[in-house]
Amino acid sequence: MLSSLSARLLVLTILFVTLVDTVIVVSSVADFRRAWLDERLWDAQIASLAVATPVAGHAAGVQDEVLAAAMIESVTFQRADGRTLALGPAHEGPLGAYYDLRASSRFDLVEDSLGTLLSGSKGMVRVTGAARNGPGYVSVVVDEAPLRAALVAHARHLVLVSLLLSLSIAALVYFTLLRVLVRPLQGLPRHVVEFSAAPEDAGRVIPESKRQDEIGTLQRSLRAMEEQIRHALAQRHGLALLGEAVAKVNHDLRNILATARLVSNRLTENNDPAVRSISVTLMRSIDRAIELCSDTLKFGRPQELRPRVIRFALRPLAEEVGRSVGLAVESNPMFLNQVSPHMEIEGDPEHLFRALQNLMRNSVEAIGDGFGEIAVRCYDTGDQSVIEISDTGPGMPDHARENLFKPFKATTHAHGAGLGLVNVQEIAHAHGGEIQLVKSDGGGTTFRLHLPLSRDLALRSAAG
Repeated sequence: MLSSLSARLLVLTILFVTLVDTVIVVSSVADFRRAWLDERLWDAQIASLAVATPVAGHAAGVQDEVLAAAMIESVTFQRADGRTLALGPAHEGPLGAYYDLRASSRFDLVEDSLGTLLSGSKGMVRVTGAARNGPGYVSVVVDEAPLRAALVAHARHLVLVSLLLSLSIAALVYFTLLRVLVRPLQGLPRHVVEFSAAPEDAGRVIPESKRQDEIGTLQRSLRAMEEQIRHALAQRHGLALLGEAVAKVNHDLRNILATARLVSNRLTENNDPAVRSISVTLMRSIDRAIELCSDTLKFGRPQELRPRVIRFALRPLAEEVGRSVGLAVESNPMFLNQVSPHMEIEGDPEHLFRALQNLMRNSVEAIGDGFGEIAVRCYDTGDQSVIEISDTGPGMPDHARENLFKPFKATTHAHGAGLGLVNVQEIAHAHGGEIQLVKSDGGGTTFRLHLPLSRDLALRSAAG
């Protein structure tokens, strides 16, 4: 029952109202008792001044009327000049209690009032207090029964009034908090459950909140999170459909490439040396295409990007990559292979071939029909091999730089899929390295591919 916020709020409201009512009632009862006793003392002081003398009083009948009107049995008034005025007969027998209001603290007043209210009347009691209008004191003997009856009536009236007022305020506070805080908070988990049942449904996203408080911030944050989840699921669903289509296309394409390879074998039998040279490059390209199709069909397995690391010379690989994208020293754009013939790196040649091919193809497309240069260089930093590919193209547009390694977003031309740099990044990470955009402006674009030189990578790859 108390598991909901509204139930807990109701219980806490009742407890707080009860606590406040109790404090108000107890304090008011103590003040009422003090005022009632002060009134008796003041009446006794006036009566003693009117009819009492230090030695003999007026007629007993007059004294009795005065004492009865003041609701006291006897009074003793110590005046400032030292004289004592007495009125009424001396009380015979023990008194129920002695109260000195001159030395009573707030706690004493509360304790005495609760004792009178809850324990019943103590009979005749003596009450002493300071005299008014000057020094001295007044001491009276009164019956506590009228005081208790007045306290009970006052407390009953006070409880009813304060309870009615407190319940009215509590109800307003409760329903205000229920509407402003509890209901919106209760709606959040219910909405999350509804959204989780069909997160791809845009109609289940929480409406935009116009509140400017913390709850509004929470609602807007939840809406942003749900939008991100919905878009991510939509993209994932699209990628799943695309992957299924690509797998089917690759299956058929692999068969077509296999046929092309058989036909290309005939070119190697040609007597023309130039034709035989071109046929070797063509055969290698077809073999790589077939292997890539096979890897694509195995997409999703843990071994899909695990590199087969060896140590090899980079310059011949860079030269082959250049030829695969139509680059040469005399071509336009001009290809500058500045890798030292003695430069060796550690990595998977086939994977790095694809990475460099993607980067060089992007450079070729960036330069287009204009004149330019594409350069490849490599150097060691002590613990890394750094392959640098630069061009003199116009640089990448802003949207491409902002979405550099995001699938389908970093393309710079209409027919691109935006997956080239994503593939380069995956290959770099698989080697334990990183791809970095050094610059991209009107003077050209430069990428650096960092590869570790540690032998541990090769050992881990061989063990896997």
